[in-house]
Amino acid sequence: MEKMEIKLRTLTPLWTGGVDQTSDRLHETGLIGSLRWWYEALVRGLEGFACDSTSENPEVRCAFDSKAYEKAKKEGQSKDEAIRAGLKTVCPVCYVFGCTGWARLFQLRAIEVPMTSLHFRTTLNMNGGWLKRVFGGEKGDIENLQVPYGELHLQFTPRRYDEEYARTQFALALRIAAEYGGLGARLQHGFGQIAYPKGLEDVSIASGHSQLKAKIQQGFLRSNGTPIETPFDLKNFVSLTYHVSSDKLKDFKEDQSHIGSSKKKQEIAYLPCVFDLRYKGEGKWGMRQWLKEKRWKESDDPKNLGEIDLLLGPRSQWRSGGKEKKIDEELRTASRVFFGMPYCKDESTYVLRVWAFLHPELRDHLSDVAALKNLCNEYIKYVLDVQPVSIVFGEQILNQTQGG
Repeated sequence: MEKMEIKLRTLTPLWTGGVDQTSDRLHETGLIGSLRWWYEALVRGLEGFACDSTSENPEVRCAFDSKAYEKAKKEGQSKDEAIRAGLKTVCPVCYVFGCTGWARLFQLRAIEVPMTSLHFRTTLNMNGGWLKRVFGGEKGDIENLQVPYGELHLQFTPRRYDEEYARTQFALALRIAAEYGGLGARLQHGFGQIAYPKGLEDVSIASGHSQLKAKIQQGFLRSNGTPIETPFDLKNFVSLTYHVSSDKLKDFKEDQSHIGSSKKKQEIAYLPCVFDLRYKGEGKWGMRQWLKEKRWKESDDPKNLGEIDLLLGPRSQWRSGGKEKKIDEELRTASRVFFGMPYCKDESTYVLRVWAFLHPELRDHLSDVAALKNLCNEYIKYVLDVQPVSIVFGEQILNQTQGG
């Protein structure tokens, strides 16, 4: 298979980050890491094994078994048979995305990446200060920060091993991200809404599933290991899409709501207002404060998580009883509920996507994923007075089959 150019249209800016966590250019590793995250959730949902590739414990993460590979070669087995012997310790995710001793099945390179100035919208001044510190560092300077936005030209190159499978599984992960979630880092801040590329339209979720299941059933990949405690499994997933009239978002079009480069004051193609939607803003805005009103508990103990913390992630620091408190580093975790930045569908309508994973420790509050869907929908109804135009559960994604 030859190199393939992919035109990826972003609907909101991307955040891909680098070593210093800035996003001054597109970092391909940020896109690949995000695709891997979605692919892990998919494999777990299909009852396949996905290792913890970030673990420092070599017993938990995968590694190609070079000794088994060399032994098979010495015994006169073919190259493919020897490779399969080495892959017995490589899970289906690492087979595609790589691990120690086994290279990723593809390379992804940015060819052309348009950039735009980073900016946000908020109804509270205190939120503005927080956003500047998080994204602009100690100086709080986001005026000159740039983020990828527009039509990105990427080059996909297979590794010359299982090339078509590499293409379909890359496309499968990208399609799930595009149609039900987002792509890149800091998704909890609304970045990463994309359109699925036309050049990959021949790969449906059903066809991608079929190939993945067949690969797992062949039995040469790792099928078990230390269980990973994570809510990020498509069986725990739901995605809701809303069409919101422009007037319902007018608070975020006011000049005083703008933070960042003045060049973006008139930007209305997307509204980077997710901090207010997810955390808190003026008036009704803010899922976190709405949950408090519903008597959900937020922990005041830096060494424990409350119900709100398990759902939306803990606060990094806060004041209580006149003292400054910081969450224990080991308890820092991302939100399980994500809001995409609202983006324009037409002159009078925005598209808002909300997606979420059910944390198992919240079963006392939310009995199943349907209850999580109801909670998200109740909040959106409260704050925007709209109903979803689309509701898709992870189980529906997992059950997509060819011809079905």
